[in-house]
Amino acid sequence: MEKLDFYKHHIETSLIDIMNTRAQDNNFERQWIQLHVPNRDLQYAISQLNTLSLKLLRQIQLLGPVSETDLVQALDLGLGVISKNVNKLVRLGFANKTGVVSSQAVYQLSKTGNRVAMVQKQLDDLLDKQHEELVSHYTPEQLELVATFLKELQEGH
Repeated sequence: MEKLDFYKHHIETSLIDIMNTRAQDNNFERQWIQLHVPNRDLQYAISQLNTLSLKLLRQIQLLGPVSETDLVQALDLGLGVISKNVNKLVRLGFANKTGVVSSQAVYQLSKTGNRVAMVQKQLDDLLDKQHEELVSHYTPEQLELVATFLKELQEGH
């Protein structure tokens, strides 16, 4: 019972706190980007984006010009979800439809989309630096043990 008590008091509580924080900070990335883009009209347009739209914006930057099928494969999501969110990016001026290849629309970021993606990259770099500092305190074996534990917990063991 000692291990179970340890789990309940030290691990489960921390996981619940992390999940609650993530739920509250779901818009953290969008808010950070808004704060780092000086144009008010652009800030408003960014406020219309959800987390998936921001991921999609980044993928279009990394892969572009890119088809919806390529985005489906890169993000492991359905075509309908990708299509809906890409159309939103186009409607808000973050991406452009640049043509059709094999009956598939091809997209790339607009100048505005590239500006937002550059700010997004600044945040990614900052978070990578923080995460690198965090994991530097642990051996690869310790990190593997934590990853295995979390995967088994996720799978319901």
